[in-house]
Amino acid sequence: MAREPGVAHNPGNTSHWHYYAVVGTTVAGGHTLAEFGPHSTAVAALQIAVPSVNHTAFSLFEQGVAGNMLAEPVLVERLPITDFTIERHHPTTQEPDRQWSLTGGRRRVAAIDLTA
Repeated sequence: MAREPGVAHNPGNTSHWHYYAVVGTTVAGGHTLAEFGPHSTAVAALQIAVPSVNHTAFSLFEQGVAGNMLAEPVLVERLPITDFTIERHHPTTQEPDRQWSLTGGRRRVAAIDLTA
């Protein structure tokens, strides 16, 4: 498993980056729904984000996943997660690292004409 250079696994240590799974939807005009974290590694944040696609952020809160709502509760409860971004935040300032992120989500499938 890849590790950040010089960083020991110590979740209580404030000297290394924190990772957040920020989930959103393209439904109803698009919204950022919630963020889940902090996690000690990007892989841990991905383990929350990837399986959440096509579910609601509210269902993650119901499962006990720690996070914060970033939209109105009715949107968090009803709209499906269609995309996510893994953000890396500075351990002291909590500012996102604008030079690092991972994104993913539901893929769009083009219509195929099978009548030919």
